Amino acid sequence: MAGVLSGFFIVWVLIGIGWAIGRTGVLGPDARFVLNRVTFLLASPALVLVSLLDSDLAQVLSVPMLVAGLSGLSVGALLLLALRLLTAERGARLVVAAISGSVVNGANMGFPIALYVLGDTSHALPVILFQQAVYTPLYLFVLHAVTTQMRPSLVGILKNVGANPTIIAAAAGIAIVLTGATVPSVILQPFQSIADMAIPAMLLAYGISLIGSAPFAKADGNRGLIAVAASAKLVVMPLVALGIGAALGLRGHDLFAVVVMAALPTAQNVFVAASRYKVGENLARDTVLVTTVGTVGTLLLASALLG
Repeated sequence: MAGVLSGFFIVWVLIGIGWAIGRTGVLGPDARFVLNRVTFLLASPALVLVSLLDSDLAQVLSVPMLVAGLSGLSVGALLLLALRLLTAERGARLVVAAISGSVVNGANMGFPIALYVLGDTSHALPVILFQQAVYTPLYLFVLHAVTTQMRPSLVGILKNVGANPTIIAAAAGIAIVLTGATVPSVILQPFQSIADMAIPAMLLAYGISLIGSAPFAKADGNRGLIAVAASAKLVVMPLVALGIGAALGLRGHDLFAVVVMAALPTAQNVFVAASRYKVGENLARDTVLVTTVGTVGTLLLASALLG
């Protein structure tokens, strides 16, 4: 539990520094945009690459990835079905609520939590790779179909996945590990230096993003959906991951790790997708905020029971 508290202390201090930087405007009006672009295009892919080179590939691509996939897809499907049966919500807002409760912030929060709470960034790799390669294309396909009444082409989806910098870095890392090649330290060090920027930049950018938000406006009519989505994300999904992980033979720290990754807050990518299709934007934004705060309690409980 002490590890969770100290880990979140570091995370929230960096987020607070980002908020303060944003308030002062010392980095200019485009600070968040630049930090996000740097992490998305350079630092995060570099971190994926060096983490893969320093990890047990069989472990990354086996049971933990299966747990990440099954827990995310099952909770998303369960939410979609429950909300359709029990509420009057239909269409794209229903999809946004479902993915808000099942898509974890693997890139922005996964790496920091994996490092500061679990002690190893490689624990974030299974969920990041699953979401980038499978879940994100899937929910974007569904959102596109629901909002435009048209289905995007399979070729277009594959092109988007293949052009993702994280997927490119993951493919390169996996290829290097599988060939058994050893990368000289003089070549790897520049990538390590860029990777070292990823976690601070992610958290600073998130801190900046908190400025000017007015969450939970009653006029939006989202409070019930936010409560359901946040509860699914912070309670149901970790429990599902716990059950699946235990059934697949995970124990001890490995089981704790998949539960921690499942308890990560809602991904900011959900808000980006909602903004892109102009539906449920405030619903996604507020669920991100609620789960980012609430994940502390979930992880403290998980640490007390499993850590």
